[in-house]
Amino acid sequence: MKKAKLSHENKVSSGIKRFSDLKIDDRDYDTFIWTKEILEPEEIDIWKKTIENEIKNGKNIYNMARLYRAHDFAELVELAKKYGVNVFDCSDPNKFEKLKDYAEMGLNGINGTVITIMGTGRQCGKFTTSMVLKKCLEKYYNVGIVGTEPQSAICGADEMVIPQVIPACHVASTIFGAIKKVDLENKDIIIVSGQTGIFSDPLEVGTGRGGGVISLSILLGSRPDFILLASNTADSKEIKRNINLVEDLTGKKVIGVTLNGKNISTTISDSEKQGSSNNQNLEDIINKLNLELGIPVAEVIKGINLQNLVDEIVKNIK
Repeated sequence: MKKAKLSHENKVSSGIKRFSDLKIDDRDYDTFIWTKEILEPEEIDIWKKTIENEIKNGKNIYNMARLYRAHDFAELVELAKKYGVNVFDCSDPNKFEKLKDYAEMGLNGINGTVITIMGTGRQCGKFTTSMVLKKCLEKYYNVGIVGTEPQSAICGADEMVIPQVIPACHVASTIFGAIKKVDLENKDIIIVSGQTGIFSDPLEVGTGRGGGVISLSILLGSRPDFILLASNTADSKEIKRNINLVEDLTGKKVIGVTLNGKNISTTISDSEKQGSSNNQNLEDIINKLNLELGIPVAEVIKGINLQNLVDEIVKNIK
């Protein structure tokens, strides 16, 4: 896969453009990437027909639809064989079988330091935090990534697990198995990217998100040494509520917070914007939260307070 066409412009496609080595090209491409995870009922036929057409055009398929796998449709599998293309489904409900032995091995110990990125909800920057910190921490350590987003494999994660499609009784152990598999590659640090948030609604029928159930499974399954919280809010009470619960459940410390500046900036009022830039307002918010929470708070894309967060991580590991 060297050149790819993306089906949708969304947070997933933004992650691919920012963190992968792929060239995005709508005309001269070898792989078609379906980037929409959650499909509405009326989109299913569009999804299937689109993939059929791309296969007939001789394109490989990287399918990110969470609940709809190309391999579950015999006609798509046969079509791929006929045209000699590869089809990859991110969702693998049998992933737990492939990582079971690693999970059992992991019970004897994980040598690397595990840092789990939890979130206050959707679109709070968990994946972005994971990828940016990997790059920063690679100056000091050999860093591995266990990704739980469908773009993880494209963006250089060492292992990818889509937990929502795995039987619930196996989710935590599958995450743990993925960590041990990466640990065997002699990684000093293993970053685990979470999903949604512990307080997220688990009753979104038909979406496959899983909410707090999935978030909790990743947290407990990763057995973190340290935790970071990615937040889509600057409300210190809400951030503290998440920190307190995560620490109570694991007995481990949240050592830093990252903010999704894109979301936070929309909460800055016009009166606050007068006389200063949005970045300056965001810096003021971050400085205030630093004092209130007593741990580093950073915006990783804009780089605000990022080095302080990295230094805190390094200090804790040492």
